[in-house]
Amino acid sequence: MQAGSNCVIDQGFATYDRQYRDTARKYRKALRSLAGSLRKLSTFRKTSLLASQQLYIYAKWLARYTAYWPELDGMVARLEDSFDHHDQSYVGRQSPDDGSWGWHYQEFHHKFDATIVRLHELAAARRAPRYALDFLEPVSTPQKMRDYLEHLRISDIATTGRNQRDEYGGVLTCLAQLCFKPTLRAYAERHVRGIKLDQAYVDCLADFLDESQNPETGYWGPWYQADGQIHRYDDLSYTFHIVSYRKGDVKRWPEIIRTTFANRTAEYPLGWLANGEQNNHNNYDVAKIFRFGWPHMSCEQRQQASQEIACMLEWCLRFAMDEEGRFVCEGGFYNSPAACSYFGVSFLDEVGYFDKGKRFWTQRTFPGSARDAMRIGHHLAEMDPKDPGVMAAKWKLGHGAGTTEPCPPQTVLRVRNHHQNARRIIAL
Repeated sequence: MQAGSNCVIDQGFATYDRQYRDTARKYRKALRSLAGSLRKLSTFRKTSLLASQQLYIYAKWLARYTAYWPELDGMVARLEDSFDHHDQSYVGRQSPDDGSWGWHYQEFHHKFDATIVRLHELAAARRAPRYALDFLEPVSTPQKMRDYLEHLRISDIATTGRNQRDEYGGVLTCLAQLCFKPTLRAYAERHVRGIKLDQAYVDCLADFLDESQNPETGYWGPWYQADGQIHRYDDLSYTFHIVSYRKGDVKRWPEIIRTTFANRTAEYPLGWLANGEQNNHNNYDVAKIFRFGWPHMSCEQRQQASQEIACMLEWCLRFAMDEEGRFVCEGGFYNSPAACSYFGVSFLDEVGYFDKGKRFWTQRTFPGSARDAMRIGHHLAEMDPKDPGVMAAKWKLGHGAGTTEPCPPQTVLRVRNHHQNARRIIAL
């Protein structure tokens, strides 16, 4: 069941807390103000406030996905206090207590997300973690991993006051990277203590993904228990990540393709739009699904996909980017200008705007692409050079335009993980 998904979620929270809607609205308004303060501080100090960012993500998750108001009050107070701490570099170090990199996180999925980013960096540097990753105990064996995913898959909001969509999607994304990215998997098998990542473990995750795929739509997503029924939802973000990390090696491509087209005018997380508008992040996801699905499309579907990508590209160049190469932060969808720029560049790179070798969908040429690459590059040069989003955008832009930039590919993964976490929170 997909229609009325927000109704099921809203009704669940209203059952748990009759004042939920008004209370949640108050906290979300306060967090938007704090987000503005965080952006201004980051710009003024020209440094990444790592601790404040973790506390903000945690607080925003509490406001969007739970009705745990006392806990949220404490987190907001900690976030405000963190603005006075200038040196937040300690967040970049591994915790000796549980082996994670999630210093200010208490939830497993947040710690896992922060840690997977660091593992990519350590793998590239060929360095082992200093401490065992003991926090991975809930998913340390195939059976524990499957049981944990089964628990997260179905939310009973009326009983728990908690929507598990973000947790389920986050854990699936991290596990998919460990299991299906060859370099990271080989690194983890050799260096990571706390999880036995053998073939049986990988096969177990693959089986779970195959079994949890919606046979009617081909999509993946969270489930909800309400009124004695299980409501199954499709989710663009879930589907993009699974398709991407498995390099298109998934089942039910005819259903995936049909559903992706059908969701063109639907709101995220089901469809392509956010508040009725396009954005480069969702367009990037859709374009990548089309790329992996291209060999499975009919001639008519390829023509339709080409038309859709052409429309996305026109929108990006006309409305999402100004004449000086600055990307417009559409409707509050992004947490920072760096994130907005990263996904703007990512979309253009994905559809081959800068590199004709990537233009799976067209034989067109784009005479203005070199000029636009130069303008975007000039704008990125004005931003904080140490911001991971800026670094990753420069690398993708340079890679696609045939120039070189001092940013390793693992930084791209780091940024994508961080802002995917933020987008899951924005979704509902």
